[in-house]
Amino acid sequence: MAPPPPPSPETVASPSRASHVLRPHHVFLLWILIAGFHPLDDIDETMSPQFLLSLHRIVLEEVSEVKTPRSYWEILAELKKAAVKAHKPAATDLVQALSMVGQGFQTPDDLSNFMRTIPILFLDSEDEETARFSRRSLFGYFCHRCFVSFTKLSIAGVAQLQRDFLEWLKFKADPRFVKPPGYAPIRRDMITNDYQIFKTKYDKVEYATADTYALFMKGVLTGDSNVANDGLRRFFEQRFHDGSDSNLRQHAMLNLARMYYLRRENVACRKTLEEAITTARTVGDNATLQQCTSLLHRLVLPPVERGKKPTINEVQPQMHPLEILHDVQKLLVVEHQQPLTAAYEKVMQAIGLYDNYIDTQGGLFVESEQYAQHAVQSIIWNFFGCSKLARIEQDIVTSFTEYGSEDNTRLTVTLNQAYYKARQGKYVASVASMLEPDVWRGLTIADYNIWAGEVWHILALRASRRGQLRQLREYLIPRRPDVQYSMRDYLWSKEDLIGSLIRDPLHDVLMMREVDQSHTCVDQLLTALWHAEYQGRYALYRTAIVLLADVGLEFGMTKWSRRILDEVMPQIMSENDLEQKGFALFTLARCVIAAGDSSQEALRESIGYLEEAERCFSTLEMFPAQMDVQFLLSVVHHNLDEPEARDKIAQRHEDTRVKREEVHITVVEEWIEDTWAVVEDIGAAIASQ
Repeated sequence: MAPPPPPSPETVASPSRASHVLRPHHVFLLWILIAGFHPLDDIDETMSPQFLLSLHRIVLEEVSEVKTPRSYWEILAELKKAAVKAHKPAATDLVQALSMVGQGFQTPDDLSNFMRTIPILFLDSEDEETARFSRRSLFGYFCHRCFVSFTKLSIAGVAQLQRDFLEWLKFKADPRFVKPPGYAPIRRDMITNDYQIFKTKYDKVEYATADTYALFMKGVLTGDSNVANDGLRRFFEQRFHDGSDSNLRQHAMLNLARMYYLRRENVACRKTLEEAITTARTVGDNATLQQCTSLLHRLVLPPVERGKKPTINEVQPQMHPLEILHDVQKLLVVEHQQPLTAAYEKVMQAIGLYDNYIDTQGGLFVESEQYAQHAVQSIIWNFFGCSKLARIEQDIVTSFTEYGSEDNTRLTVTLNQAYYKARQGKYVASVASMLEPDVWRGLTIADYNIWAGEVWHILALRASRRGQLRQLREYLIPRRPDVQYSMRDYLWSKEDLIGSLIRDPLHDVLMMREVDQSHTCVDQLLTALWHAEYQGRYALYRTAIVLLADVGLEFGMTKWSRRILDEVMPQIMSENDLEQKGFALFTLARCVIAAGDSSQEALRESIGYLEEAERCFSTLEMFPAQMDVQFLLSVVHHNLDEPEARDKIAQRHEDTRVKREEVHITVVEEWIEDTWAVVEDIGAAIASQ
């Protein structure tokens, strides 16, 4: 989960600019307001309501300046679509006039004559005729501001604006790569500024703009540290107010630390945060100090402090609720030996703090942040072993968040859903859902690494289950992204521990089970079982119970093994994790046979369990486990004197063995190569934005 955005500096006034520069698109919008909205009586009679609604939406979006202005051709194309649906001659005439708007601005005098007519839009006439727009309305304020800006222009400035407007009408290049005519920065020094003849105080001094900060954000999104550092330096070197010291150094350091955090450069992030904390304390900026301290608590402890418990944040004024929510991640680490109920307490604190943060503290409302607690709850429910409840929380996030955006919350839920689907044996469908453009098109370079890592984990899971060890070792592992990984996740290994008090002992038991020595690991198994039960990790607890029953069979405790399996089987069947379900059914069938002394009734009872276990392993394509089940099933039918059923199962066993040998010698499959090539191309496209 990414850290929250830095707080707005209280020393900086309103972000709106005190000065205003007249641009070509302003002239075009004024022409639309004159031709399309004045006079009001004629509009109501000649224009259709649908076309007027489209016209209002287009102009309102451009006047509000909430995003980069669209080009002349983009606005014209949208108005043409609206005019076609309107079926009104007046709408068609307006669009036709818009397509020839350049003919009315052939000279600077034409532009001046046009601008003289603008006051009729916001000033009442002497004969008590009401103006089209109120002076305090958005359109009225826009017209008034443009008129005042034009009045301040020099003769050379008017001529330049007229030339830029005609060039802008012809401009068709992509504005992301080529700057449109008339949008060059205006220098505000007293010597070279001949653009304006009447200059106010704010026209003589260049104040801060957000352009260089946008450059910094671009560097963060694409992973270009040089661009990001240069953009951040240039942004905070600007003039924010008339004081001698901007008092914003701590904000610069906090933004730099956030970039290091997203790139997982913990050492650089820690050093930067320590400097930011010192600066924030010096200037008395408590809000930034709180942000820096919370981000410092997120970092991994340095080697000299290894073994120390991580710091858990206490609810404080001006603390962002995401910081409390991030503490859940610390409580979910098995080594910290905290029950999952403690994580839920933190989630409830985060929910309450979020309401207070928005309603009382007046914090910035970000739509995606209100669904972060649902994503965290889905993860906790998965640890609890309640995947159905987890899917409900995930559905809430996917239903109410924007697809194709850079929302890390939605990405996290999407990745978890895809991996769950892969664990159920739907590998191709899982990878296909990850490659949907709506999933990756809004990713930053940091989130791309997480996304690519999840694709890799799905492919590695498939190769491990199918026994494709060559594909895993020779193709996938050398191409692994920089994500968390342990060899024990997919291969038998005595080294490279996962670092879990539960999973590492279970892995040791499974390794010894492969050589029929699982009875030597009873202590590790009981330790893992105790930790799983105490911490409430019932998904791992069920697996440990199945392994305990398997060990009990080796000690001849057949009835006890069946009893503990019967107690946990309802949970396993309702959870429907196919791998756990298949292993449990296979073990239960062996317990039934052993507890019944291989009687006819016990053998017949075990058939249903074995057949269901075979279906589970067949869906998962776990060929070695499938062969073990098929072998035992054929033995059961043989002892029941059913040669036909035995021979059919023996043939299935042989088919599975042949398929296992085929996949074992396969180095890499063609669709795996194609999938990874797509992943690499997406990464190159994101980095080259």
